[in-house]
Amino acid sequence: MTERLILLAVLYIVADVYAYRGVFRIMQAEKLQSIRKYALVLYWLADVLLIVFALVYGFIITRDQVDVYITYRRFFWIIGAFMLVLLPKAALMIFVLLNDLKNVFITGWLKWMKPKESCMQRLQKTRQGIGLLIAGLVVSGWLFLHTFLGIVHGRFAFEVVNQDIYFKNLPAAFHGFRLVHISDTHLGSFVRTEPVNRGVGLIEALQPDMVVLTGDMVNNHAGEAEKFITIFNRLQPPKGMFAVLGNHDLGDYRTWGTIQKPEPDIEALVRVQQQMGFTTLLNEHRFVRIGNDSIMIAGVKNWGKPPFQQFGDLNKALGGYSDFPFIILLSHDTSHWRAEVVPGPDIDLTLSGHTHGMQFGFHNRWFSWSPIKWLYPEWNGLYREGQEQLYVNRGFGFLSFPGRAGMPPEITLITLKRGTKPD
Repeated sequence: MTERLILLAVLYIVADVYAYRGVFRIMQAEKLQSIRKYALVLYWLADVLLIVFALVYGFIITRDQVDVYITYRRFFWIIGAFMLVLLPKAALMIFVLLNDLKNVFITGWLKWMKPKESCMQRLQKTRQGIGLLIAGLVVSGWLFLHTFLGIVHGRFAFEVVNQDIYFKNLPAAFHGFRLVHISDTHLGSFVRTEPVNRGVGLIEALQPDMVVLTGDMVNNHAGEAEKFITIFNRLQPPKGMFAVLGNHDLGDYRTWGTIQKPEPDIEALVRVQQQMGFTTLLNEHRFVRIGNDSIMIAGVKNWGKPPFQQFGDLNKALGGYSDFPFIILLSHDTSHWRAEVVPGPDIDLTLSGHTHGMQFGFHNRWFSWSPIKWLYPEWNGLYREGQEQLYVNRGFGFLSFPGRAGMPPEITLITLKRGTKPD
Protein backbone atom coordinates (compact mmCIF):
# COMPACT_ATOMS: atom_id res chain seq x y z
CA MET A 1 0.00 0.00 0.00
CA THR A 2 2.78 2.46 0.95
CA GLU A 3 4.67 1.75 -2.27
CA ARG A 4 1.55 2.42 -4.34
CA LEU A 5 0.91 5.72 -2.58
CA ILE A 6 4.50 6.81 -3.17
CA LEU A 7 4.27 5.85 -6.84
CA LEU A 8 1.00 7.77 -7.23
CA ALA A 9 2.53 10.81 -5.52
CA VAL A 10 5.53 10.75 -7.88
CA LEU A 11 3.28 10.39 -10.95
CA TYR A 12 1.10 13.23 -9.70
CA ILE A 13 4.06 15.58 -9.21
CA VAL A 14 5.52 14.74 -12.63
CA ALA A 15 2.16 15.29 -14.36
CA ASP A 16 1.55 18.47 -12.37
CA VAL A 17 4.88 20.14 -13.13
CA TYR A 18 4.96 19.08 -16.77
CA ALA A 19 1.39 20.18 -17.43
CA TYR A 20 2.18 23.54 -15.83
CA ARG A 21 4.69 24.19 -18.59
CA GLY A 22 1.85 24.03 -21.08
CA VAL A 23 -0.36 26.43 -19.14
CA PHE A 24 2.55 28.82 -18.70
CA ARG A 25 3.30 28.71 -22.42
CA ILE A 26 -0.33 29.39 -23.37
CA MET A 27 -0.55 32.29 -20.93
CA GLN A 28 2.40 33.98 -22.63
CA ALA A 29 0.09 34.89 -25.50
CA GLU A 30 -0.41 38.65 -25.68
CA LYS A 31 -4.21 38.40 -25.58
CA LEU A 32 -4.06 36.47 -22.32
CA GLN A 33 -1.69 38.71 -20.41
CA SER A 34 -4.52 40.26 -18.38
CA ILE A 35 -5.60 36.92 -16.92
CA ARG A 36 -2.19 35.24 -16.84
CA LYS A 37 -1.57 35.76 -13.12
CA TYR A 38 -5.02 34.51 -12.14
CA ALA A 39 -4.81 31.44 -14.36
CA LEU A 40 -1.44 30.38 -12.95
CA VAL A 41 -2.62 30.94 -9.37
CA LEU A 42 -5.76 28.91 -10.09
CA TYR A 43 -3.63 26.08 -11.47
CA TRP A 44 -1.72 25.67 -8.19
CA LEU A 45 -4.76 26.46 -6.07
CA ALA A 46 -6.33 23.19 -7.22
CA ASP A 47 -3.37 21.32 -5.70
CA VAL A 48 -3.54 23.27 -2.46
CA LEU A 49 -7.27 22.63 -2.08
CA LEU A 50 -6.78 18.93 -2.82
CA ILE A 51 -4.06 18.56 -0.19
CA VAL A 52 -6.04 20.50 2.43
CA PHE A 53 -9.18 18.49 1.71
CA ALA A 54 -7.32 15.16 1.89
CA LEU A 55 -5.61 16.03 5.17
CA VAL A 56 -8.62 17.54 6.93
CA TYR A 57 -11.18 15.03 5.67
CA GLY A 58 -8.77 12.15 6.26
CA PHE A 59 -8.27 13.27 9.86
CA ILE A 60 -12.03 13.57 10.42
CA ILE A 61 -12.96 10.16 9.05
CA THR A 62 -10.18 8.33 10.89
CA ARG A 63 -11.11 10.03 14.15
CA ASP A 64 -14.81 9.05 14.01
CA GLN A 65 -15.66 5.80 15.77
CA VAL A 66 -17.79 4.12 13.11
CA ASP A 67 -17.91 0.74 11.42
CA VAL A 68 -14.85 0.06 9.29
CA TYR A 69 -16.95 -0.21 6.12
CA ILE A 70 -18.20 3.36 6.63
CA THR A 71 -14.61 4.63 7.00
CA TYR A 72 -13.70 2.64 3.88
CA ARG A 73 -16.56 4.25 1.97
CA ARG A 74 -15.66 7.78 3.11
CA PHE A 75 -12.15 7.42 1.69
CA PHE A 76 -13.77 7.21 -1.75
CA TRP A 77 -14.25 10.98 -1.72
CA ILE A 78 -10.53 11.57 -1.37
CA ILE A 79 -10.01 9.32 -4.39
CA GLY A 80 -12.69 11.22 -6.30
CA ALA A 81 -11.08 14.58 -5.51
CA PHE A 82 -7.69 13.19 -6.54
CA MET A 83 -9.07 12.04 -9.91
CA LEU A 84 -10.80 15.36 -10.53
CA VAL A 85 -7.44 17.11 -10.31
CA LEU A 86 -5.05 14.49 -11.65
CA LEU A 87 -6.87 13.26 -14.77
CA PRO A 88 -7.20 16.69 -16.44
CA LYS A 89 -3.56 17.54 -15.65
CA ALA A 90 -2.37 14.15 -16.92
CA ALA A 91 -4.25 14.73 -20.18
CA LEU A 92 -2.71 18.18 -20.56
CA MET A 93 0.72 16.70 -19.82
CA ILE A 94 0.35 14.36 -22.81
CA PHE A 95 -0.33 17.26 -25.15
CA VAL A 96 2.61 19.22 -23.69
CA LEU A 97 4.81 16.19 -24.35
CA LEU A 98 3.54 15.95 -27.93
CA ASN A 99 4.24 19.63 -28.42
CA ASP A 100 7.79 19.19 -27.08
CA LEU A 101 8.39 16.23 -29.39
CA LYS A 102 7.11 18.30 -32.31
CA ASN A 103 9.55 21.10 -31.45
CA VAL A 104 12.47 18.69 -31.05
CA PHE A 105 11.73 17.22 -34.48
CA ILE A 106 11.49 20.67 -36.09
CA THR A 107 14.70 21.83 -34.41
CA GLY A 108 16.54 18.75 -35.66
CA TRP A 109 15.13 19.20 -39.15
CA LEU A 110 16.26 22.83 -39.27
CA LYS A 111 19.72 21.96 -37.98
CA TRP A 112 20.52 18.97 -40.14
CA MET A 113 18.43 19.39 -43.31
CA LYS A 114 18.91 23.16 -43.70
CA PRO A 115 15.73 23.80 -45.72
CA LYS A 116 15.06 26.76 -47.95
CA GLU A 117 14.25 30.13 -46.38
CA SER A 118 10.51 29.92 -47.08
CA CYS A 119 10.28 26.41 -45.65
CA MET A 120 12.42 27.44 -42.65
CA GLN A 121 10.05 30.29 -41.83
CA ARG A 122 7.03 27.97 -41.93
CA LEU A 123 8.74 25.46 -39.67
CA GLN A 124 9.78 28.14 -37.21
CA LYS A 125 6.22 29.44 -37.14
CA THR A 126 4.97 25.89 -36.49
CA ARG A 127 7.49 25.49 -33.67
CA GLN A 128 6.23 28.64 -32.02
CA GLY A 129 2.57 27.61 -32.41
CA ILE A 130 0.50 26.57 -29.40
CA GLY A 131 -2.28 24.71 -31.21
CA LEU A 132 -1.45 21.41 -29.49
CA LEU A 133 -1.36 23.10 -26.11
CA ILE A 134 -4.76 24.72 -26.63
CA ALA A 135 -6.17 21.36 -27.75
CA GLY A 136 -4.75 19.84 -24.57
CA LEU A 137 -6.41 22.54 -22.49
CA VAL A 138 -9.77 21.82 -24.15
CA VAL A 139 -9.43 18.07 -23.58
CA SER A 140 -8.35 18.70 -20.01
CA GLY A 141 -11.43 20.83 -19.33
CA TRP A 142 -13.72 18.28 -20.94
CA LEU A 143 -12.14 15.48 -18.88
CA PHE A 144 -12.74 17.44 -15.68
CA LEU A 145 -16.41 17.89 -16.63
CA HIS A 146 -16.71 14.21 -17.65
CA THR A 147 -15.32 13.08 -14.28
CA PHE A 148 -17.38 15.59 -12.29
CA LEU A 149 -20.63 14.50 -13.95
CA GLY A 150 -19.69 10.88 -13.28
CA ILE A 151 -19.52 11.68 -9.57
CA VAL A 152 -22.65 13.82 -9.18
CA HIS A 153 -24.86 11.94 -11.64
CA GLY A 154 -23.29 8.90 -13.31
CA ARG A 155 -23.09 6.54 -10.34
CA PHE A 156 -26.88 6.39 -10.02
CA ALA A 157 -27.83 6.62 -13.73
CA PHE A 158 -28.90 2.97 -14.12
CA GLU A 159 -29.09 1.69 -17.68
CA VAL A 160 -31.28 -1.26 -18.64
CA VAL A 161 -29.56 -3.24 -21.40
CA ASN A 162 -31.73 -5.60 -23.47
CA GLN A 163 -29.67 -8.52 -24.77
CA ASP A 164 -31.05 -11.40 -26.83
CA ILE A 165 -28.77 -14.47 -26.85
CA TYR A 166 -29.32 -17.32 -29.29
CA PHE A 167 -28.61 -21.03 -28.78
CA LYS A 168 -29.28 -23.90 -31.14
CA ASN A 169 -29.60 -26.34 -28.23
CA LEU A 170 -31.83 -24.25 -25.94
CA PRO A 171 -34.74 -26.40 -24.70
CA ALA A 172 -37.92 -25.35 -26.50
CA ALA A 173 -39.79 -24.43 -23.31
CA PHE A 174 -37.10 -21.84 -22.48
CA HIS A 175 -37.42 -19.90 -25.74
CA GLY A 176 -38.14 -16.34 -24.61
CA PHE A 177 -36.98 -16.97 -21.02
CA ARG A 178 -36.23 -13.57 -19.41
CA LEU A 179 -33.28 -13.41 -17.04
CA VAL A 180 -32.09 -10.25 -15.26
CA HIS A 181 -28.35 -10.21 -14.66
CA ILE A 182 -26.79 -7.81 -12.16
CA SER A 183 -23.32 -7.81 -10.70
CA ASP A 184 -21.06 -5.90 -8.32
CA THR A 185 -23.78 -4.19 -6.30
CA HIS A 186 -21.19 -3.11 -3.68
CA LEU A 187 -23.96 -2.17 -1.29
CA GLY A 188 -21.49 -0.81 1.25
CA SER A 189 -20.80 2.08 -1.12
CA PHE A 190 -24.38 3.39 -0.90
CA VAL A 191 -25.05 5.85 1.92
CA ARG A 192 -28.78 6.04 1.16
CA THR A 193 -31.16 3.24 0.23
CA GLU A 194 -33.05 5.34 -2.35
CA PRO A 195 -30.72 4.73 -5.35
CA VAL A 196 -30.71 0.97 -4.71
CA ASN A 197 -34.49 1.04 -4.27
CA ARG A 198 -34.79 2.79 -7.64
CA GLY A 199 -32.49 0.27 -9.33
CA VAL A 200 -34.41 -2.67 -7.90
CA GLY A 201 -37.62 -0.96 -9.03
CA LEU A 202 -36.30 -1.05 -12.60
CA ILE A 203 -35.65 -4.79 -12.24
CA GLU A 204 -39.13 -5.30 -10.80
CA ALA A 205 -40.71 -3.50 -13.74
CA LEU A 206 -39.01 -5.87 -16.20
CA GLN A 207 -40.95 -8.82 -14.72
CA PRO A 208 -38.13 -11.34 -15.33
CA ASP A 209 -38.46 -15.10 -14.95
CA MET A 210 -35.23 -15.19 -12.96
CA VAL A 211 -32.71 -12.82 -11.35
CA VAL A 212 -29.00 -13.60 -10.95
CA LEU A 213 -26.23 -11.72 -9.14
CA THR A 214 -22.67 -12.53 -10.18
CA GLY A 215 -20.78 -11.51 -7.06
CA ASP A 216 -19.46 -8.63 -4.99
CA MET A 217 -22.70 -7.82 -3.23
CA VAL A 218 -20.65 -6.05 -0.52
CA ASN A 219 -17.31 -4.29 -0.15
CA ASN A 220 -16.02 -5.90 3.02
CA HIS A 221 -18.61 -7.69 5.16
CA ALA A 222 -22.23 -8.80 5.35
CA GLY A 223 -23.41 -5.95 7.57
CA GLU A 224 -23.26 -3.57 4.61
CA ALA A 225 -26.15 -5.41 2.94
CA GLU A 226 -28.55 -5.74 5.86
CA LYS A 227 -30.43 -2.46 5.35
CA PHE A 228 -31.22 -3.50 1.77
CA ILE A 229 -32.87 -6.85 2.62
CA THR A 230 -36.45 -5.63 2.32
CA ILE A 231 -35.66 -3.86 -0.97
CA PHE A 232 -34.35 -6.98 -2.72
CA ASN A 233 -37.00 -9.12 -1.05
CA ARG A 234 -39.58 -7.36 -3.23
CA LEU A 235 -38.25 -9.29 -6.21
CA GLN A 236 -40.19 -12.51 -6.55
CA PRO A 237 -39.35 -13.95 -9.99
CA PRO A 238 -41.16 -17.25 -10.63
CA LYS A 239 -37.99 -19.25 -11.32
CA GLY A 240 -35.98 -17.88 -8.42
CA MET A 241 -32.95 -15.74 -7.66
CA PHE A 242 -29.38 -17.03 -7.65
CA ALA A 243 -26.10 -15.48 -6.52
CA VAL A 244 -22.42 -16.30 -6.34
CA LEU A 245 -19.64 -14.75 -4.28
CA GLY A 246 -17.01 -12.40 -5.69
CA ASN A 247 -13.58 -11.45 -4.40
CA HIS A 248 -14.97 -8.78 -2.06
CA ASP A 249 -17.62 -11.14 -0.68
CA LEU A 250 -14.91 -13.67 0.11
CA GLY A 251 -12.89 -11.21 2.18
CA ASP A 252 -10.05 -10.23 -0.13
CA TYR A 253 -10.24 -6.68 1.24
CA ARG A 254 -11.67 -7.31 4.67
CA THR A 255 -8.42 -6.32 6.37
CA TRP A 256 -7.13 -3.82 3.78
CA GLY A 257 -5.69 -6.25 1.29
CA THR A 258 -5.19 -9.48 3.22
CA ILE A 259 -7.43 -12.50 3.55
CA GLN A 260 -7.94 -13.31 7.22
CA LYS A 261 -10.55 -15.83 8.33
CA PRO A 262 -13.28 -14.79 5.89
CA GLU A 263 -15.55 -17.79 6.71
CA PRO A 264 -17.70 -16.05 9.38
CA ASP A 265 -18.49 -13.20 6.97
CA ILE A 266 -19.32 -15.67 4.21
CA GLU A 267 -21.83 -17.45 6.42
CA ALA A 268 -23.39 -14.14 7.46
CA LEU A 269 -23.56 -12.92 3.86
CA VAL A 270 -25.20 -16.14 2.70
CA ARG A 271 -27.84 -15.68 5.42
CA VAL A 272 -28.46 -12.10 4.28
CA GLN A 273 -28.76 -13.22 0.66
CA GLN A 274 -31.23 -15.92 1.68
CA GLN A 275 -33.32 -13.29 3.46
CA MET A 276 -33.28 -11.25 0.26
CA GLY A 277 -34.53 -14.29 -1.68
CA PHE A 278 -31.27 -15.42 -3.30
CA THR A 279 -30.02 -18.98 -3.43
CA THR A 280 -26.24 -18.68 -3.05
CA LEU A 281 -24.36 -21.21 -5.18
CA LEU A 282 -21.10 -22.15 -3.45
CA ASN A 283 -19.47 -24.34 -6.09
CA GLU A 284 -22.80 -26.06 -6.69
CA HIS A 285 -25.77 -26.12 -9.04
CA ARG A 286 -29.55 -26.18 -9.28
CA PHE A 287 -31.98 -27.27 -12.00
CA VAL A 288 -34.70 -24.98 -13.33
CA ARG A 289 -37.68 -26.66 -14.97
CA ILE A 290 -40.43 -25.53 -17.32
CA GLY A 291 -42.75 -28.38 -18.21
CA ASN A 292 -40.63 -31.35 -19.27
CA ASP A 293 -37.58 -29.21 -20.12
CA SER A 294 -34.84 -28.09 -17.75
CA ILE A 295 -31.60 -26.13 -17.65
CA MET A 296 -28.79 -26.12 -15.11
CA ILE A 297 -27.73 -23.02 -13.17
CA ALA A 298 -24.22 -23.59 -11.78
CA GLY A 299 -22.25 -21.17 -9.66
CA VAL A 300 -18.65 -20.97 -8.48
CA LYS A 301 -16.98 -18.96 -5.75
CA ASN A 302 -14.61 -16.33 -7.09
CA TRP A 303 -11.88 -17.59 -9.40
CA GLY A 304 -9.46 -14.88 -10.45
CA LYS A 305 -5.95 -14.35 -11.67
CA PRO A 306 -3.39 -13.28 -9.02
CA PRO A 307 -3.55 -11.30 -6.82
CA PHE A 308 -7.15 -12.58 -6.60
CA GLN A 309 -7.75 -15.97 -5.03
CA GLN A 310 -9.05 -19.07 -6.79
CA PHE A 311 -11.81 -20.39 -4.55
CA GLY A 312 -13.93 -21.54 -7.49
CA ASP A 313 -14.17 -25.23 -8.35
CA LEU A 314 -15.88 -25.70 -11.71
CA ASN A 315 -15.99 -29.51 -11.61
CA LYS A 316 -17.50 -29.46 -8.13
CA ALA A 317 -20.07 -26.89 -9.25
CA LEU A 318 -21.17 -29.09 -12.15
CA GLY A 319 -21.33 -32.10 -9.82
CA GLY A 320 -20.88 -34.78 -12.46
CA TYR A 321 -23.37 -33.17 -14.87
CA SER A 322 -20.83 -31.54 -17.20
CA ASP A 323 -22.64 -33.12 -20.18
CA PHE A 324 -26.01 -31.65 -19.22
CA PRO A 325 -27.78 -30.39 -22.39
CA PHE A 326 -27.90 -26.71 -21.38
CA ILE A 327 -25.82 -25.00 -18.68
CA ILE A 328 -25.65 -21.43 -17.43
CA LEU A 329 -22.61 -20.70 -15.23
CA LEU A 330 -22.37 -17.81 -12.78
CA SER A 331 -18.73 -16.84 -12.25
CA HIS A 332 -17.75 -13.43 -10.90
CA ASP A 333 -14.39 -12.84 -12.55
CA THR A 334 -14.52 -12.66 -16.35
CA SER A 335 -10.98 -14.05 -16.67
CA HIS A 336 -12.28 -17.43 -15.43
CA TRP A 337 -14.09 -17.93 -18.75
CA ARG A 338 -10.96 -17.81 -20.89
CA ALA A 339 -8.81 -19.71 -18.37
CA GLU A 340 -11.02 -22.65 -17.41
CA VAL A 341 -14.43 -22.56 -19.06
CA VAL A 342 -13.52 -22.34 -22.75
CA PRO A 343 -10.86 -25.10 -22.60
CA GLY A 344 -12.99 -27.16 -20.20
CA PRO A 345 -16.54 -28.57 -20.23
CA ASP A 346 -19.15 -27.21 -22.63
CA ILE A 347 -20.86 -24.31 -20.87
CA ASP A 348 -23.50 -22.68 -23.04
CA LEU A 349 -23.59 -19.32 -21.27
CA THR A 350 -21.33 -17.81 -18.61
CA LEU A 351 -22.41 -14.68 -16.76
CA SER A 352 -19.72 -12.52 -15.12
CA GLY A 353 -18.95 -9.06 -13.81
CA HIS A 354 -15.94 -7.80 -11.84
CA THR A 355 -14.58 -5.23 -14.32
CA HIS A 356 -17.04 -2.36 -13.52
CA GLY A 357 -16.06 -1.05 -16.95
CA MET A 358 -13.43 0.60 -14.75
CA GLN A 359 -16.25 3.08 -13.91
CA PHE A 360 -14.62 5.29 -16.50
CA GLY A 361 -14.81 5.37 -20.27
CA PHE A 362 -17.20 6.08 -23.11
CA HIS A 363 -20.40 4.18 -23.66
CA ASN A 364 -23.40 4.54 -25.94
CA ARG A 365 -25.52 2.25 -28.10
CA TRP A 366 -22.91 2.19 -30.88
CA PHE A 367 -19.60 2.30 -29.05
CA SER A 368 -18.06 1.26 -25.72
CA TRP A 369 -14.48 1.80 -24.63
CA SER A 370 -12.66 1.76 -21.31
CA PRO A 371 -8.99 1.41 -20.32
CA ILE A 372 -10.00 -1.77 -18.45
CA LYS A 373 -9.96 -3.61 -21.80
CA TRP A 374 -6.16 -3.67 -21.60
CA LEU A 375 -6.42 -5.75 -18.41
CA TYR A 376 -9.56 -7.76 -19.20
CA PRO A 377 -10.11 -8.48 -22.91
CA GLU A 378 -13.68 -9.56 -22.11
CA TRP A 379 -14.83 -6.59 -20.09
CA ASN A 380 -18.35 -5.58 -21.18
CA GLY A 381 -21.11 -7.17 -23.21
CA LEU A 382 -21.40 -10.41 -25.16
CA TYR A 383 -18.51 -12.62 -26.31
CA ARG A 384 -18.43 -15.94 -28.15
CA GLU A 385 -15.87 -18.72 -28.51
CA GLY A 386 -17.20 -21.58 -30.63
CA GLN A 387 -20.58 -22.52 -29.16
CA GLU A 388 -19.80 -21.03 -25.74
CA GLN A 389 -20.90 -17.51 -24.89
CA LEU A 390 -20.01 -15.04 -22.14
CA TYR A 391 -21.87 -11.95 -21.00
CA VAL A 392 -20.02 -9.42 -18.82
CA ASN A 393 -22.13 -6.98 -16.81
CA ARG A 394 -20.32 -3.74 -15.96
CA GLY A 395 -21.85 -3.55 -12.48
CA PHE A 396 -24.73 -2.11 -10.48
CA GLY A 397 -22.71 -0.24 -7.84
CA PHE A 398 -19.36 1.50 -7.55
CA LEU A 399 -16.14 1.18 -5.58
CA SER A 400 -13.15 3.39 -4.71
CA PHE A 401 -13.96 6.10 -7.27
CA PRO A 402 -17.33 7.50 -6.11
CA GLY A 403 -18.73 7.82 -9.59
CA ARG A 404 -19.22 6.35 -13.02
CA ALA A 405 -17.86 8.61 -15.74
CA GLY A 406 -19.29 7.60 -19.08
CA MET A 407 -19.78 4.02 -17.85
CA PRO A 408 -23.27 3.86 -16.29
CA PRO A 409 -24.36 1.12 -13.88
CA GLU A 410 -26.01 -1.75 -15.72
CA ILE A 411 -29.09 -3.90 -15.31
CA THR A 412 -29.10 -6.54 -18.06
CA LEU A 413 -32.28 -8.18 -19.30
CA ILE A 414 -31.15 -11.31 -21.13
CA THR A 415 -33.73 -13.07 -23.28
CA LEU A 416 -32.81 -16.64 -24.22
CA LYS A 417 -33.72 -17.49 -27.81
CA ARG A 418 -33.76 -20.86 -29.52
CA GLY A 419 -32.12 -20.87 -32.93
CA THR A 420 -29.47 -18.75 -34.64
CA LYS A 421 -29.07 -15.00 -34.52
CA PRO A 422 -30.59 -13.25 -37.54
CA ASP A 423 -28.12 -11.46 -39.80
